[in-house]
Amino acid sequence: MRQWVFLLSVLAAPLGAQTAYVRVEAEAGVVLVDQALAGPAGAWLAVAPGTREVALVDDVQAWDPRQVTTTLTVAEGDSVTTRLVLPERVRVETLPIRATVFRVGTGGERDTLGVAPLTLDLAPGGSAELVASLDGYDDARRVVEANDRTVTILLRPGPDTSPEAALLPTQRSALRRTLIDSGIAAVILSAGAVAVHYKFRADAVDDRYRDPTSPEFGDESVRQEALRLDRYSIAALGAMQVGVGVLALRFVLR
Repeated sequence: MRQWVFLLSVLAAPLGAQTAYVRVEAEAGVVLVDQALAGPAGAWLAVAPGTREVALVDDVQAWDPRQVTTTLTVAEGDSVTTRLVLPERVRVETLPIRATVFRVGTGGERDTLGVAPLTLDLAPGGSAELVASLDGYDDARRVVEANDRTVTILLRPGPDTSPEAALLPTQRSALRRTLIDSGIAAVILSAGAVAVHYKFRADAVDDRYRDPTSPEFGDESVRQEALRLDRYSIAALGAMQVGVGVLALRFVLR
């Protein structure tokens, strides 16, 4: 079947056009030539002669697909076959989370991969030495193998980190984050207390306005006072809800 595909591609090429052909041997995936979709793996694909960047991708519609790239130089009329193998993908996590992960080179240099959790692509059978770094913790090293699916790098608290602060999974200073969260919680409680206080006052004033036995029954100024206190209560309640939302978002983003 592939021979027929090759023959049809040859016949379909315009007369006089300069054309070469490449085929990527792979178990699955699609082929990109110079970052443009060319066709499926295993098929003969027409390309312009010259130096071409050929990539094998597992899923072009994925947000972050696995891929492997090579460079081929083909002349007019050439038919070149190359074999590409997709990398293995390893998920790297740290405990605490949000540590910065570096890949250590052969000369000891560090290449920043990002903030954990993250993914790392390794050639089949390959490995990489990683270092995780986080404020308040000692750096941790680990060698990751291509056949690992998920690895967790454990960081130990530094000598100046309190046991309580070390429990917080954060990239920033644990103590600073604790103080910020405590401040937000205090604002939430205060706003809630203010909302209840003004609501009780508004209800009491409204009762005087509506009670036929009260000397202030039907007094418009009393009604306006009740409405004013109600607005204060609603404003404080809104501030409390905003504080709850901010605190919840901070916990989600840790």
